Amino acid sequence: MLEFILHALRTDPEIAVFLAIALGVFVGRIHLGSFHLGSVAGALLMGLLIGQIGLEVPAGLKSVFFVMFIYAVGFKSGPEFFGSLNRGTLKLVLLSVVLCATALGAILLMNYIFKFDAGFTAGLGAGALTDTAIMGTASSAINQLSIDDAARAQLNSHMAIAYAITYLFGTIGLIVFVGSIAPKLLGVDLKASARELELELGIAKEEDAITVPYTRVVVRAHQVAANSQANGRRIADVEREHASLTFERVVRAGQVIDRDENFLLMAGDIVGVYALRDAVGTLSQWLGPEIDHPESLSFPTREVDIVLTSPEFAGKTIHAARGRLVNTERLGCFINTITRQGYELPLLPNTVLRRGDVITLTGRTASVEALAKRLGRIREHNYKSDIAMHTLGMVLGSLLGLLSTHIGMIPVELGIGGGVLVAALVIGWYNSRHPEVGALPPAAQWAFSEFGLTAFGAVVGLLAGPAAFAAMKEQGLALLLSGAVVTIIPPLVALYFGRYVLRLHPMILFGGLAGAQTEAASMNKIIEQSGSNTPVIGFTVCYAISNVLLAVCGPIIVFVVAG
Repeated sequence: MLEFILHALRTDPEIAVFLAIALGVFVGRIHLGSFHLGSVAGALLMGLLIGQIGLEVPAGLKSVFFVMFIYAVGFKSGPEFFGSLNRGTLKLVLLSVVLCATALGAILLMNYIFKFDAGFTAGLGAGALTDTAIMGTASSAINQLSIDDAARAQLNSHMAIAYAITYLFGTIGLIVFVGSIAPKLLGVDLKASARELELELGIAKEEDAITVPYTRVVVRAHQVAANSQANGRRIADVEREHASLTFERVVRAGQVIDRDENFLLMAGDIVGVYALRDAVGTLSQWLGPEIDHPESLSFPTREVDIVLTSPEFAGKTIHAARGRLVNTERLGCFINTITRQGYELPLLPNTVLRRGDVITLTGRTASVEALAKRLGRIREHNYKSDIAMHTLGMVLGSLLGLLSTHIGMIPVELGIGGGVLVAALVIGWYNSRHPEVGALPPAAQWAFSEFGLTAFGAVVGLLAGPAAFAAMKEQGLALLLSGAVVTIIPPLVALYFGRYVLRLHPMILFGGLAGAQTEAASMNKIIEQSGSNTPVIGFTVCYAISNVLLAVCGPIIVFVVAG
């Protein structure tokens, strides 16, 4: 049986690829406390182990899978990347630039000290910074070097080993630094700091927001009491005193009257109320008893996801947006969530909206649809991807990456990874404004990114082959020490630069540090410890910028070390 399996793996290497992916995902799910390897590192390690039997895996597979991954990253980051290139986010852009530049300097310094080759150096950067895109773009650059196939294979093998050795500390080190060390270095209490930022963003002025934070919408039916505040008064006058609810329907003597803000309420009327949960607790006291009355609650409502594209509202705070939307008629709409690149933003009056934000609204159907037209577009929940557009984007990006120019005597080219990333950024940005072109639903984005990157890791591990462990023995200690330096120094420099030069609030700074190293786990740690979503404000901009900058570091490392 064992001989049969080994023969199958050697003659049909695609079996080995999928086996490494499957085993790697299972291993990556194993938790040791709050830490787990993740599917990519798991697949690479399983690939290294399986590769010891000696396999001939088509090297082109690695490029195919990496293109899938980097395209998905670019498409997702496009709206935020181009949207962040403005004065309002300049500080966060600078934070990413400083961290990435420091990281590149630290990587090259370790190369100078320990005399690593280009493969070890690129793998060091990818693992210590937990950014596999560096390894992908560096691999493309290695393939362009004027060396023989054996030397090229050795560099790729060394890159996989360096990544495997440095990744573990890279992940744990950044989580510990951002979640524990950085707050202590600045003398910051996370919960107190989060509350301070929430106050700064307007939580003390809840009534000025479109919605009250951390609540959800409910419907209730109440019968107007004779001694209530509402008896004999217009709906508009009552609503003016109660900001978090609207009267959507009145039933009087069996007759249904849909919303009319000038309608006079009378004792005995049954009203259907649409409200935030915080507002319904006192309804019985000032309106009348709650009753079960399906007819009064059957008014039409709709919940939609709106992609913000309007320049009228992009760059405005929630409070300012509300001021532009509210007129003499109550909106009858409430925000459930605002997400940016899949992460929920704090729903506070001074939270700034940006192009590409997804606003989930619930409310009166007519109002929701009218608001959607002003804010941007409704994101339809269809599950079809524009495969033709995306594969064409990959083709154009690959061709762009092959173009070269010269700066003096130095040849410069983006490489396949860089070219595809640029094409994906543009297509993702364009799709956010013209949804009829280039549809790629979030689930498809995740599949492209997760499968592409995991399969890329598996192939890199398989290609490393039997020589991998000899290289690990030779350079293991030096890589461990170098990895610790590259993991810690860049966020340490960025921490003080962001706090004392850019004057960023600590919660935004901590989120920015996590984003600048494209590591969501450390941001989640800050959110968990602070009990606040405010770090997301810093995370998303830095994440989009660093995804591009770190990917560009791969070819630079190879050129400097091997050139």
